Amino acid sequence: MGSTPTQTRTRRFDSAGHVVREAAGLTSALPELWRVYRGGLSPALRERIMVAVSRANACAGCAKVHQRLALRAGVTDEELEELGLDEMSGLDPASRAAVVYAVERSQAGFPGTVGAPCADPEVSAALDAHFTPAEIGQVDAVARGMTFANLSVGTAEALRERIGV
Repeated sequence: MGSTPTQTRTRRFDSAGHVVREAAGLTSALPELWRVYRGGLSPALRERIMVAVSRANACAGCAKVHQRLALRAGVTDEELEELGLDEMSGLDPASRAAVVYAVERSQAGFPGTVGAPCADPEVSAALDAHFTPAEIGQVDAVARGMTFANLSVGTAEALRERIGV
């Protein structure tokens, strides 16, 4: 099954239009994010997704915070290590499918509809086998929220460097 792509450069907003598009996408995902935190996806799965998306977006600060939260939620050190190795063979099939889907959606800019097939048909099949359409919507919402945070942090850091603060 697919792996998460590794991002070498911290992602950030590249224009005001980019901020608006990402904010609009996040706004539309807010009801699903609410469901995530009100008993939807397990905290461990949510944090696996957040760590993987943050790492793929090269947002070290977000990844560090969510690694600590993941450990509190029951994610093992071994799982966290795998999330950074682009392999994830030690993750259960459901978690692996959700993480790969979330990272792929984030890296591609959330094209098409929620639940659209992944580049790897095996990932799509596993996602459909383990999650309902509503849960896939929650996975997408977590990825959108984390991506917005990563881009915001990356943009703020670049601005801070540019003005010398």
